[in-house]
Amino acid sequence: MSENKKEKAPYLEFGQRLQELRNNLGLTRTQLGEKCGVAQSTIVNYEKGTRIPFADTAAKMAAVFDLTVEELLGVANSGIEMKKAEALDSLRSFYGKKGEDQARALIEGAGSLLAGGTLTREQQEDFILEMQKLFIIATEKNRAKHTSKKFEAPDNLIKSKEHLRKVEEIDQKLSDKHTHNAFLDEDEFHD
Repeated sequence: MSENKKEKAPYLEFGQRLQELRNNLGLTRTQLGEKCGVAQSTIVNYEKGTRIPFADTAAKMAAVFDLTVEELLGVANSGIEMKKAEALDSLRSFYGKKGEDQARALIEGAGSLLAGGTLTREQQEDFILEMQKLFIIATEKNRAKHTSKKFEAPDNLIKSKEHLRKVEEIDQKLSDKHTHNAFLDEDEFHD
């Protein structure tokens, strides 16, 4: 598949699989959407390969087709794929399609550097969160550096605050995970 096509439809194989499964059951997009609790337009985006379903929707969809989530998505580790998709979806809401594409290239490029490594699932999830955080921080610093105060619109300041809240939210998630893990490790030490 060409790189350009992959950028436009990063989940194309999933989309094709979903369309085939849906057609095999004789369901319309609307019917599948109703069974999974999403709009028909969301099913269209899944079938185009531009998005994948997150946890709850993926589980409902897998049940409709009597598959595991891994079989439905066509990946060995569906949790990691859904975390990546969720992070990219969040970045798209902040920075649009171009920002999402840049973040995808960054995550996938960095991920290929680690391809031979042995990161645990938790370490992979932390990596995705850290990459999302770094992308937001770098984009905001770049925006601040290259936008004259004279031309800065009030809604840009609001967006910047939203982005900073997102970074704080990511930091909190990471902190909560590490605090929980430290507590578990401490219990093991005392046993």
